[in-house]
Formats: sequence, C-alpha cells, structure tokens
Amino acid sequence: MATGRLQAGAGTSGRPAFDVVVPVRPGDHAFVVHCLTSLLLQSLTPGKVVLVDDGGAEADHSLQLAAEFGRANGLQVECISRRWTIGHVATLKRQARDSSAQVLLVLQPGTVLNTPDYIDACLATFADPGVACAAGRAAVLQPGHRSRVEQSEPFRRWIGDDPYLDPLAPRGAADRLARWLSAAWLAHVQDLGAGLCDRIGERTCGGIMLATGGAVAYRCRYLRDLFDRVEPVRGDDLGAWPGHAIAHAFATEGYRMVRVGEAEALVQPPPLARWPSLAWSWLLGLLQAGHWFDPLLRSPFRRLARYRRRKHAQGSGGGRYTTRDEVIEEPFGERVTRLEGRPVGGALLLRAVVLAGLGLLAWVLGLSGRWAALGGLALVEVAAVALVLPALAGRRERGATAVHALLATPLRWGVVVAVPLALARMVAGLWLGRAFRWRRLERRRSARGR
Repeated sequence: MATGRLQAGAGTSGRPAFDVVVPVRPGDHAFVVHCLTSLLLQSLTPGKVVLVDDGGAEADHSLQLAAEFGRANGLQVECISRRWTIGHVATLKRQARDSSAQVLLVLQPGTVLNTPDYIDACLATFADPGVACAAGRAAVLQPGHRSRVEQSEPFRRWIGDDPYLDPLAPRGAADRLARWLSAAWLAHVQDLGAGLCDRIGERTCGGIMLATGGAVAYRCRYLRDLFDRVEPVRGDDLGAWPGHAIAHAFATEGYRMVRVGEAEALVQPPPLARWPSLAWSWLLGLLQAGHWFDPLLRSPFRRLARYRRRKHAQGSGGGRYTTRDEVIEEPFGERVTRLEGRPVGGALLLRAVVLAGLGLLAWVLGLSGRWAALGGLALVEVAAVALVLPALAGRRERGATAVHALLATPLRWGVVVAVPLALARMVAGLWLGRAFRWRRLERRRSARGR
C-alpha cells in the first residue's frame, strides 16, 4: 500500500473521520477493482470500506474480486452479500446508521477518483455546519483512464504475473460506436448539470441542486436525521430517483450541497440501451420529489412576501432581496422553509417549470398538427443549448461541448416528450396508491409544530 498517507480524523490531518460504502450491483465486477485502486491512491485512508452486494439472486463475483484485491494490498474490506434485494435507499440508510464516522462517502463501483486529494477536498467543506454533502466534478471514464489505473502499483500487485484481460474491451465497430455515443451523452449531461444548473444554484444559495458524480460524501448525522423523518411515512421508498428526494429534503432543512471544483471523479458511461430507463427514472424522480417537498418549491412566493414586508417596514427607503451571504447564514429547520422559503427553491421551481412547460408545449403543438412551430421550437432549443453550454466551458472544451450538445439532442427531447407521460404516471400512482398520505402527515406535523 502507498506510504505517507494520513488517517482521516487524526491530529495530523484535521479532517473528520469517514467511512466508504460501495453499493455493488450485477455487472459491476468489471469496475470494482479499478474503483478500489483509485481509493487506495488517495491521500487519506478511510476508517472502514464496506461493499454491499444488493443483487440478490443475480449477484456476480464482484465481492470475491474485491476481497482478493483487499488481501493483496492489505486493505480491510467488509463484504456484505444479500440473498434478497432491498434497494439502494435501504442500503444507504443502514450504512449511515451503522457508521460511527462523521462522513460517509458513497462511491459507485463504476467511478475512479482521478485526483489523489479528492476525499481530502470534500472533507474540507464539512468545516461549514451548513454543508450536508459534497461532491467533486465528474468527467467521463475513458479506456485510457482505465489503462492507467491498470498500470498502478496496487492493481499490479493484485494481478501479479497474470495478464489482465479487460472485460470492457470493445467487440466490433458497432459496440465501439455505441460506447462512444454513450460517453458523449454522459459528457453532455455533466456539462448541463455542472456547467449550468450548478452555477445557478451556487449564485443563488451557495450550493448545488443535485449532488451527482459517482462519489458523494454525506454528513452522517444529517443523513440519519433525514431517514428518521422520512422512514415513518415513506419507508424505504424515495421515488424513482432517490437523489432528488435526498436533495430536496436537505434543502428543506436549510442544508447545502456543494461542488468541489478542484476534485474530479471519472464515471463509467452506462450502456446505450440503459439511457431511456435512466432518463425516465430521473424525470419521474424529479416530479415526485417536487410533489413531496412542495413547500420548498413555493419558496419564491414566500420570498416575495418577505420582500414586501421589508419594503413596507422600511417605508420610502424600499426593500431589498436577501444576499448570497445572508442566505448561507439563514437558520436551519423545515419551519423556516414553510414560513420564509429558501432561495434554492426558486432554482428548483424554475427547472421544473421550464421542463414541464417545454414538454407540454411540444405535445400541444404536435397534437394540433403545427409541425412547423414544433420544428422551430426544437431548433431554438438546440441552438440555445449549443451556444450557452460552450460559453460556460473552458476555451479548450468549447468545441467538444458543442458537439456533445448536438449529439445529445435525441436524449434531451426524449425527456421533453416524456414529461406529460411522467406527470400522468405520477398522478395515477398518487390516486391509485393513495400516496397523498405523506403530505397529509407532513401538514399535520407542521400544524402541531406551530
């Protein structure tokens, strides 16, 4: 194992103690060793590394490879294999409650930490008590990155003198083209999230709207509190995309999620055939989280009323909106969100309104037979994305960003077209499953709190 590394939480590092959990699913055997190799090359070592195989009957030999890698490198790896699948949310909840560390790093097996101080940079943000989770920048994991990991000392120590055959080696021109397109789509999604949405969130509230990137560090105490509040009502169901519900829950309490610009994680692109199901889950999860945490999305109206009260109190001097520094210093608690609102709620509402409005408008134009107007709308959207995102990127990345935006046009418009379908699916689920129960309980609890 590499020498000179520091134990997190020790007096020499001054960082909070942290554990690492790697949720493993069927098919992750091709990534897990690369992921653990990058973890060993970090400047800080975790107190505990836990791999949880939640594949049930479809489990592969990912845990066996991880255990062999740990023995070869002196890394203590705790492997948990479940006979029945309980889901990602239940796994995260159990590990957050079992961990005695201050921070829990959720590391996806298809992620490689590209900067040796990724964990250290994320832990540094937790000096601010308002930070609930932190994640670095995300980039696409290319075959060349995997090759560099395979040449590192921990990886070579694991394979010994045996040759390593990469299970992700392309199988013909069609497979190579599909992987290239999937990588371009993933790069565009990251540009759209980190380049645009994150900047809007950072300027309005000093945080981001959704923590993504394959390696997210959570403050354990806040995560346990979240599950303690949600579990009596929702159980282990946090919607189709649990990350949205977690982000909305943190924002409702007044906590922030931050993006660490100097840290970078490389993410393995999913198979091209999985993109439709991933996009559907992301969209449905966004709508579900907006419904469950609707007081957060009502924040712009609360903030407007607050501005009017200030203006009335100051008389002719006029009111003013809350500055970014004042937003960061606002008190925690759901009650503050219900009474005063949060600035991040405005950004979340804007994203939902633009997405839903574009989708509904496209359906209206299509059903009314106004194909020229629909084509014009599509051209305006493509031109706007292809111009805005490159302007936000660096000079060397502008050309690639524009190409990725054009290639990902079918993906974006697939999401746009699916908006009414996702709305219908959510409403049907709410009525048929009588899923309004959570909001009624939340309102009753809020009324008792007042």
